[in-house]
Amino acid sequence: MNQHPQSAPLPDPFPPQQAYLAIELKPVDPAEKRRLAALRRHVQAHTHTTDLRGLAGAVKKLLGPGYDIGCGSAHIWVQRTGEAARLAIVADRLTTAYRDWFEPPFKPAPGTSRSPHRRLPVPGASLTT
Repeated sequence: MNQHPQSAPLPDPFPPQQAYLAIELKPVDPAEKRRLAALRRHVQAHTHTTDLRGLAGAVKKLLGPGYDIGCGSAHIWVQRTGEAARLAIVADRLTTAYRDWFEPPFKPAPGTSRSPHRRLPVPGASLTT
């Protein structure tokens, strides 16, 4: 099939992503801690991708048996086999904010009124009251 010489290639259907690993549960032993550290190094070395599913094979290989792994185009989740809680997740830093198990929970800054949003000044109104 001949392609028209002036036709442009189709753009990638997925936006660029910045992969990161969030370990949501404390490792159960030193061996699991080493596997998760190796996984984190691998993810950090492969942060720019358009489809995180490409990292799923490495996740399975680095963790080995005893883990259930699932994925979508924007995440890879890891559970210990037989457990309901998620152990870790590889996600896109541009659209998510998962945290490691040892990090404090996110607390939004308090607002100055009932609304946490700052109010814009009314045009023509005095800024001093």
